[in-house]
Amino acid sequence: MKSEELNKLLQTAIDASIEAGIQIKDVFNTKIRVSIKRNLTPVTNADKIANQIIIDRLSQFEIPIISEESKIAPYEERSKWGYCWLVDPLDGTKEFIAHRNDFTVNIALICNGIPVLGVIYAPAYDLLYFASEQIGSFRLKNATKVIGENRSIESVISESTKLPDAKTDTYTYVVSRSHINHKTQKYLESNNREKVFISKGSSLKLCAIAEGSADEYPRFGRTMEWDIAAGDAILRYAGAKVRIFEIENLLNYNKPDLVNPEFIASR
Repeated sequence: MKSEELNKLLQTAIDASIEAGIQIKDVFNTKIRVSIKRNLTPVTNADKIANQIIIDRLSQFEIPIISEESKIAPYEERSKWGYCWLVDPLDGTKEFIAHRNDFTVNIALICNGIPVLGVIYAPAYDLLYFASEQIGSFRLKNATKVIGENRSIESVISESTKLPDAKTDTYTYVVSRSHINHKTQKYLESNNREKVFISKGSSLKLCAIAEGSADEYPRFGRTMEWDIAAGDAILRYAGAKVRIFEIENLLNYNKPDLVNPEFIASR
């Protein structure tokens, strides 16, 4: 894909994430309504509002979309897709419901199983992470103001910080606030090196690795492709990796089963 085309897709994904994030924050500050899906996971009115905004924005490119909150095409159809979007309109739903700030909007573009573009927006912090294979990875503070003033991706990049831009003094693990389990605890305790721990929710754990404020994130609980793909892109193009646990292969996307294997994200 030409750089101009990829930049246009990136700009649209950024705009979609900001627009969805504004509506999510409005729900967060007013009335969160929760229901339970068939898979027994919670979904809120903010998930649904954000999903529609993102689908409307991305549909202009006629690239198929896989979203947590939309009907997913069977693999027989998906297997023919060279490109597709992977969308989690509200990652960190449990954090959101609990009125904690670590929730995000995740959008990734996949090309033949590889994330070539990723956008993560954290509405409560007005913090944007974005990346593509052609430009690298970036972080933008006060994103709503900057995106409102600068519409071209070039001007957005000029206001952003190239990642990684930090380095830990002591080996730092980032762990989940909501999903740490016995296997994860055992893995963390098995390493005798000097270490510290920080806790984050949603895809912000992957962003911490990308920016260099953490060194490793082990994940042995269940995750879906849309949870990880955008963060994987931001990690890859900041010089970090998400590897399948004990195999070392990088993650692949738009698989027959959209559940991720256990993985280690690290610098």
